[in-house]
Amino acid sequence: MGNMIGRALAAMLGLLASGILLAAEPLVVGVNNNDRPFCWTNERGELTGFSVDVARAICRAMGSECRFVTTNFADFIPGVVERRFDFVVANVLRTAEREKLVDFSNRFWRSSSMFVGKPGVVATVSAAALKGKSIGVQKGAVQEKYLRENHGDANIVVFATNTERNNALASGAVDLIFGSTVSHYAFLTTKEGARFEFIGGPIDGQGLGGDVAIPFAKGRDDLRKRLNAAIDAIMQDGSFARINNAYFASSVF
Repeated sequence: MGNMIGRALAAMLGLLASGILLAAEPLVVGVNNNDRPFCWTNERGELTGFSVDVARAICRAMGSECRFVTTNFADFIPGVVERRFDFVVANVLRTAEREKLVDFSNRFWRSSSMFVGKPGVVATVSAAALKGKSIGVQKGAVQEKYLRENHGDANIVVFATNTERNNALASGAVDLIFGSTVSHYAFLTTKEGARFEFIGGPIDGQGLGGDVAIPFAKGRDDLRKRLNAAIDAIMQDGSFARINNAYFASSVF
């Protein structure tokens, strides 16, 4: 009897060591830090926003428990590379430069970029018109890279979050802001943003628009399959449309 118990305990320990009996660890999901409409903390102290709701729907579709970690945009790719996050759900464009560092899921929406400022602040968004203007942009975003490469004569002011960027425009600290069209829509519908308007048209060349997808560490092919299946599922069952319509007037997919 003692030998049987001993063998049973040994088998149990072996299973535990292999992870079969261990509860799966929650997936760690990176989301924006206080960045409407993607993620913010509501009056009840709960994370909410477009990215958070999409991430929750994806986790449900995968049948996985997820733990959210808020961080600034510039930390998203490093956090995935260092495996501090299993994946990130945010306004992260799939670019050739980023694909050298991380892998991406299929897209879950499309993005473009626009300038916002007071009516008449500039007639165009040409290099000559923007020379000497203060332009607010989110640190680490493709829009910052574009400004530095194409508008070096402007005063480029970087902010950790789009909320800080928007506040700088509202207070007069910068003349213009530059970022994703979707993030601007949320700002322009606020009391603070009502005094401003889009300057010029949408820009999607030079990496400023295209597929927004979910980054994750290279080599995690099983996670890729699960994420893509989950994205397909929330598109087909109407979950994504319901989330989209709660935040935007038209489809961002």
